Amino acid sequence: MGQRYQRLFHLFLFSGLLLPSLKVQATPLPHGIASGEISATSASIWARTGGAPAFTVEYATDPSFATGQETQTAAVSATTDFAGTVTLPALQPATRYYYRVRAQSSELREATSGTFVTAPLPAQRQDVTFLWGGDLGGQGFCRQPDYAIFAPMKAVNADFFIFGGDTIYADSRCPSPPNTPGADFVASTQEQFWAKHRYQREDRFLKDLLATTSLYPIWDDHEVKNDFSGPSEPLTPIGLHAFFDYFPLRRVPEEPHRLYRSFRWGTRVELFLLDTRQYRSPNGQQDGPGKTMLGPAQLRWFLDGLISSPATWKIVVSGVPLSAHAGRILTGHDGWGGGSIADGFTTELRTIISTLQEKRMRNVVWLSTDIHVARFFSYDPNNDGNPDFHEFISGPLSAITGNLDSLDHSFHPTILYEENGFFNFGVVKVNGRNGALTAEIRDQEGKVHHTLTLKAR
Repeated sequence: MGQRYQRLFHLFLFSGLLLPSLKVQATPLPHGIASGEISATSASIWARTGGAPAFTVEYATDPSFATGQETQTAAVSATTDFAGTVTLPALQPATRYYYRVRAQSSELREATSGTFVTAPLPAQRQDVTFLWGGDLGGQGFCRQPDYAIFAPMKAVNADFFIFGGDTIYADSRCPSPPNTPGADFVASTQEQFWAKHRYQREDRFLKDLLATTSLYPIWDDHEVKNDFSGPSEPLTPIGLHAFFDYFPLRRVPEEPHRLYRSFRWGTRVELFLLDTRQYRSPNGQQDGPGKTMLGPAQLRWFLDGLISSPATWKIVVSGVPLSAHAGRILTGHDGWGGGSIADGFTTELRTIISTLQEKRMRNVVWLSTDIHVARFFSYDPNNDGNPDFHEFISGPLSAITGNLDSLDHSFHPTILYEENGFFNFGVVKVNGRNGALTAEIRDQEGKVHHTLTLKAR
């Protein structure tokens, strides 16, 4: 199946256009390249040189790079494992860009090529298609020998990919056999956290996807430790350091560790990417006004953003689900809803949902992963027979599959679809003309298992 989707990317570029000006060698940048944090006028490009002190990004709207070519350079060092990100400014909205990355080294002068499309302006009405998925390489389901699921994901030709957390399993071994060697350890040092990310980025199918589809990543627990709370976990700083090093993330000068952010894609879509780890209270803490998933600053930012957003669809990306349980754990439930051992984060979630209702917000969809099953829900908090918002859960990309555990019924969820026992990813398509949103779950072969279409209200 994998060979059917694999393309000779370094010889033919995306639409089959041969690039005679590029001669590409196999491993100038052995961990690939990635674009991310795409807006209408800017993008971030990630690369790892493996030792060279800098890399250069050439970019243009012309795939042959014959006209309009511009260049940006990023310095890297051992403090970031020779990985780094550079921002491309003053881009054209809703435009296909091509880029090539070179390590600044006398030995490595060849380029690795990629592409991305910029977001439309807020006033532009345009179709938007994106992927979402998470839970990669957990509980021994690592590269065997590859993550073949990324081939059908690439074939979607999506505008972007929301990597919804558990991008590595720092706290889980990948024994070999059956997995490709390189990750059979539990990370506890900075070098080991970096090594977990390097192991993932060596996958040929993931490299192909990230070179052709831009990325919005968030983290969840396994970037550090199962079900961790950021303020109380000693490994949080080095896990966060590695996450920033290995993704095309843009630092906010006044808050350099901030991961929550939002992005507009035309009139129809605004993304709200939440950080459900860095500020959270311990899971086992009794629920109440003093318990938080987001922290006060992020919660205020989120509510203000939802209230002020004129986009048709408000897409909220959460590292953990709203009402679905992931089984019993001694530290308390890890998601928003209450668990069987200790309460969840229902008080804070009620504040969010009350705001949705008070402001009569419509077309809010939550996306999550984390629990290793595919489930779609509608929610009717006031029990009036009219759903107020929806939640779609996908996963795992490659990890042990989960159970269809019980739900927290505080906000009256209705199960629209649920399935487990298979690797899967999600696809969302928003129609620019009529505003309809369609969500799909597809398996590792690319087969559609479920489709749901919501009309814009």
